[in-house]
Amino acid sequence: MFFLITLDFMAIKNKKIISTIKDQVYTVLKENIINGTLKPGERILELQIAEELNVSRSPVRNAINTLLGEGLLTSIPNKSVYVRRFSTQDIIQSYEFRVIVEKYAVEKIAESLDDAIIKNLNEFKTAFLKNSDIKQLKEYLEVDIKFHEYLVTVSGNKVIEEALDKVSLMISPFRVIALSRPKRFHASIDEHIEIIDALINSDQKTAIRACENHLTFAKEEILANLPNIEH
Repeated sequence: MFFLITLDFMAIKNKKIISTIKDQVYTVLKENIINGTLKPGERILELQIAEELNVSRSPVRNAINTLLGEGLLTSIPNKSVYVRRFSTQDIIQSYEFRVIVEKYAVEKIAESLDDAIIKNLNEFKTAFLKNSDIKQLKEYLEVDIKFHEYLVTVSGNKVIEEALDKVSLMISPFRVIALSRPKRFHASIDEHIEIIDALINSDQKTAIRACENHLTFAKEEILANLPNIEH
């Protein structure tokens, strides 16, 4: 097992708020699942992780339990813990949920558009265009995640915001897959810009349609590559 992202205790010491070792181990495990370093179906070995991160087993065990609760890991009773495998049906249902929630969010934003929202949308537009080279996939993904979270947050519905957080976390490892091909990567940029421009222009109908199309294309890209991931 090799971690692309590891603990950086020197960096932690320089922060005003010092995270606990448990939190840091959790972050390392989660990020390595999300970025694909720990792959679906891969066994999670508590002792090995503790040795590689140079920590005791207790924070590793706590982090594993948290990730089990979040759905990123799965366990076989009295045996082992694995990175969760997602079926075709899991992906379809997750994206169906995202379409319903994010179309609602876009509709609400279009109805309550103000200068502050327009400013933020323009900043997202700039960020998408700034990270438009596929070599900047990591940075682009960060903007992508923040943008979709922003849409739901601004809609003002805390219930769907919390529900979407869990779904988004579970499908996070597949965001990389959905954007790995250059053609799909660049199409995704255009789709985000279309959503943003439609919202800024108060074109609710176009914004909702663009949002649904964007999520549908992402889902189809993941499903097309799912057999390769599972095997």
